Order: sequence, then C-alpha cells, then structure tokens
Amino acid sequence: MPDPAFLKLPADKRARLFAASGAEFAANGFERASLNRIIGELGMSKSSFYHYFQNKTDLFQQTLTHALAPLMEALLAVDPQALTQETFWPEIAQLAQDMTRMAIEIPDHVTVARMFYRSFDNPGERALTLSVFANMQGWIEALILRGQGLGLIRTDLPRSYLFDMALALGMATDRWMLAHWDELDDQERLSLSDRFMGLFLKVLAPDGAA
Repeated sequence: MPDPAFLKLPADKRARLFAASGAEFAANGFERASLNRIIGELGMSKSSFYHYFQNKTDLFQQTLTHALAPLMEALLAVDPQALTQETFWPEIAQLAQDMTRMAIEIPDHVTVARMFYRSFDNPGERALTLSVFANMQGWIEALILRGQGLGLIRTDLPRSYLFDMALALGMATDRWMLAHWDELDDQERLSLSDRFMGLFLKVLAPDGAA
C-alpha cells in the first residue's frame, strides 16, 4: 500500500498543520471548523492542501491518528494476556502515569484529546472517532477478562456491565482532566492520575480486595 500523500509534506510544515487543525477542531468541532482558517495559518493554498489531503475529513482523521499515536502505542504495548497477579495493577498504574507525562510533555496531545471528545460527543460527528474508540474498548475488554482470570477483578456483576462501566469511568476521568488541565500543575496532574487509578481499583476489585 502506498504511503499517504500527506507524508510528502515537509515534516515541520506537517507538524504545524496538525497543530493548527487540532486547535481548530477542538475549539469548533468538525462541522464548524474552518479549513480556510487552518491552512491560512500556514500560508497554504487550497490547491496545495488538496495535493496532500483528500478533504477536511481526511485532515481530521490524520490529525487524530498522528497526535494520539504515541498514546495508543503505549496503551497497546501493555498486553493484558502477559500480565500476572504481581504485575496487573502496577503496570496499569504505571501506564496511567506514563500517559499523563506524555500529555504534559506534548501539549498537542491534550488539544487533540479535546478534539476527540468534542466530536465523539456529537452524534453527527462520532463516526470520525470510532477507530480510536474501538481500540480503547477492545483493550479494556481484554483487560477485564484477564483480571477476572487472575482473580483481581470482580465476577459478581455481569461482564458486559463491567465493560461499559470501566469504559465510562475512564472517559469521564479523561473529560474531567481535559476540562481542568490548565488549572493544574504537573505534580497535581500526576497525583490525580494515581488517585483516579485507586478509584478504578476500588470499583473493579473483588469485594474486600481493594
């Protein structure tokens, strides 16, 4: 399969384009985002833009994929099937810390995460985010199955409920952090990451085990 056309765009200009598009989509949502404003920041003509991208949808999806790639790579690098009783919760807690640090070090991650949720929460735009959502959903389901197999996640509730609840709690945590990110310093962000992890453990662990 040939490389996407946008990879032919010089790396520095591509990075600036993704930064501009992430900010525009996060602020206005997909439908109201202005392609003219995005490319205007770079002095790029529409004919040049369409040489590298098919349309605004293509730009949205490439921006999302590009910015979230390191976060998704970190997530998928934790193979639920490889976790043991000793490593299960410590590795997940470390993952949460690592992902928080990545967001601290690369502010574009925060902008694009806001872009993701703005479109995910809009039924008319949700389809744009489904590939990322499916990866998160599949990983959480595999994690819960492994945790139950290790005796570290409760089995007294329907498994489908635990899937939905864990995903909803994770997304609620993300939304809260994104809404308050600019009010927090780095230490508060990392500390909250640990405390939120403790909440997940209390909710998911078998009775009396948390």
